[in-house]
Amino acid sequence: MDLQLNISLASKYKSASQKARLVTEDWFSNNFYCPSCISEKVDSTKVNTPVLDFTCPACAATFQLKSKSGSFGGVVANSAYHKKIGAIQDGKAPHYAFLQYSSLDWRVKRLFLVPGHFFTPALIARRKPLASSARRAGWEGSNILLRKLPDEAFVEMITLGTPRDASEVRNDWARFRFLQTDERALGGWGAAVLACVRELVEKSGNPVFSLNDLYDYCTSDLAAQYPNNRNVKAKIRQQLQVLRDAGVLHFRSRALYEVVG
Repeated sequence: MDLQLNISLASKYKSASQKARLVTEDWFSNNFYCPSCISEKVDSTKVNTPVLDFTCPACAATFQLKSKSGSFGGVVANSAYHKKIGAIQDGKAPHYAFLQYSSLDWRVKRLFLVPGHFFTPALIARRKPLASSARRAGWEGSNILLRKLPDEAFVEMITLGTPRDASEVRNDWARFRFLQTDERALGGWGAAVLACVRELVEKSGNPVFSLNDLYDYCTSDLAAQYPNNRNVKAKIRQQLQVLRDAGVLHFRSRALYEVVG
């Protein structure tokens, strides 16, 4: 994997943002391999395709590229709010690739991925609508709240300027693929309950928790995220079964659970 960006491609452009977009998308097209299957390439999608930039020709996984000179913070500006929420609720959220590069030597320093099946409505914040004087008056963008993601949502592909072995990347990716393939977990439900469990045990310092503990911790938040669901507690119980089946949780006794993975 060649980490050098081809800055000569942008010689005709004056805008720094245009230059960065062109050279990073070119690098991605030529160097990125699909972490979801064995394909060694992804294809660019049609310009202005909503919420995605690249598609794997083998497994049809979709990716959106976000690039930045320097480190990403806990909040990343993104595309139209309603389209992003709709994609999550329909189980069609793209996977994200966050590429960090240096504008001094134009080399890739870090590339980390966040699978789309980790996205929930709570991770997407609505931005203020554009003013009436704007060309797209009333348009509402969104922010991705990276700071709310659990650690296992981040799959490192390049760290400190060094690519990881592709087999390790694909193994990390596959570990939580069930959030995408298990129909019970779709719409962000599996990821949402997993995030609640992780937050609860982190705050308590105890990997063991009760069903009532989880109800008290997250029922109201999940009801706000999924206002059309009238039986959130039943959905929580269902997702705990999904996490158990995937080996993330162990049922110690009735209504008592332990995080094991």
